Formats: sequence, structure tokens, C-alpha cells
Amino acid sequence: MGIVSFWGLQHGYGVTSSAAAVASLIGMEYQIRTLVSQPQFSDSTMERIFSKAIKSQNPEFFSITGSGLDALERAVRSGKMERDSVKNNALIVEPDRLDILKGTDKTDKIQFEDSNEIINIAYKKATEYYDTVILDLHSGTNSSVIHGLLEISDLIVVCVNQNINILERFFLNRENLPPALKKKPYVLLISQYDKDSKYKVKNICNKFRYKGPVFTVPYNTSFKDHINDGDISRFFKKNQEMKQLHPNRYFIEEVRKLSKHILTEVGVNTQVKQIQSGRGA
Repeated sequence: MGIVSFWGLQHGYGVTSSAAAVASLIGMEYQIRTLVSQPQFSDSTMERIFSKAIKSQNPEFFSITGSGLDALERAVRSGKMERDSVKNNALIVEPDRLDILKGTDKTDKIQFEDSNEIINIAYKKATEYYDTVILDLHSGTNSSVIHGLLEISDLIVVCVNQNINILERFFLNRENLPPALKKKPYVLLISQYDKDSKYKVKNICNKFRYKGPVFTVPYNTSFKDHINDGDISRFFKKNQEMKQLHPNRYFIEEVRKLSKHILTEVGVNTQVKQIQSGRGA
């Protein structure tokens, strides 16, 4: 139903891990078809984050070359792009619910940037099969691919953190933001969030007189460890139902709030499509 792009002002502020967290939770808790992808040059972090699930569901994964986004580019150029082309070139993470599309294997950045329009066509075609397409975009603005994908997004998740310099860049220097943010719906996401910081959500909104939607992905040590182990799916599955005082509950609930908002914004009926209703006690 829609393309959701995660994007940040600069690297190192949890854009990839936040996109992966949302994709993983949606794939676990909603009966919809979701695709997650990282259309970046020379970066396969997203695939590493899901590597254990990918190996389990796709035994031949590491022997596949020329697949993923590059295969779709060839299909577009040859006029053979069909509704199922993306699905047929994606890898399973959660059967029937979550797939991942490999990024490019290109070694020439200019060649990758020149494929901007082809990449847009590929992800637009993905929405004919998938209900939600989650993209982890390269941070910053120095890329035609970034601008092209932001322009075709139905929702942009802007990732910042509690660093005052980053917050001031976003709120006070808006002329330097991508043009898409002036016309596309977006939500603000504070990643690696510390709820005990002076710069909590309420204070940030008051300081900058901001009234738009703000969500958080809190810092969580166990989540980070599972990210490093390539086992993010296991983290969410084992923490799906928890007692009220469980140390990971706050993290899971915040990701749930963000995920529900994203799905609602792109037209998914979350009440109908939600799989699990139990949340622990």
C-alpha cells in the first residue's frame, strides 16, 4: 500500500537499526506482506542484521549473486518487470509476511547513482505485491538515489537523536533539508532514546515548539547485541509477550507504537491485520 523511507541527517544515529526493528516487528505481528530493503551503495548492514533468519529460510543465500536490486534493474531495462518480479528476487525472513531485498552489488558509485530512475520504478512495482515497503536510505542529501526515493515515498521517518546540534539542524536549518520533506508526510523518530535525559520528547517539542508526531526507539543493550549477532528476529520473538516490569518491555512497546502509526499512515487496518493480541501482564 505504501513506501516508507527511513532517513537521517547524518550517519550514526540508528537509521538502519530502527528500520530493521520496525520491519521485524511488523513481520512478526501483522498478517501483511512487508518488504525491507537498503538501497545504498556499498552497504549490506541490513542483510547482516537479518542474517540468521535469512540463512534459515534461504539456504543458498550466500551463493546467490546478481540478485536483489540489481536483478530488478535488469528486468526494468529489458521490459520484463512484472508484479511478482520483486518477490521472486527477494529473500524470505518471515514466510508470507516479511522479505528482504538485497541492495546493489555494484562497485561503481556513479553507475549506481545513475540508476536512480530505474530504482524508483523497481520499488514502485514492489507496492503492487507488498502492502508495505520499508526502505533504509543513506543518510544526508548527497545522493540522487536518496532524493528520488524520498520523492516517491508515502511516508518519511526522519531519524534524529538527543544531540542538541542535530536537533537544531533539523528544527532551525530547514532550508537544508530535502525538498521532499516540504510536501511529503513525515514523522520524527528519536533513535537510541534515553528517557532519563533532559532532552526527552516533551522537552524537545516544547523547546522547538513542534507539534508533529514524534516517536522513539529507546537504547536497548539486548537489542544491540542481537543486531550484532545477526539475530534481530529472535530478539522480537522472545520478547513478544513480557511481564509489566520486564527490562525489554519499554523498548518493544515504543517500537509497537511507531509500527502501528506507520501502518495506519499507509492505509493498513491494524486492528484487522494484527496477529497477536497477548501482551503479557
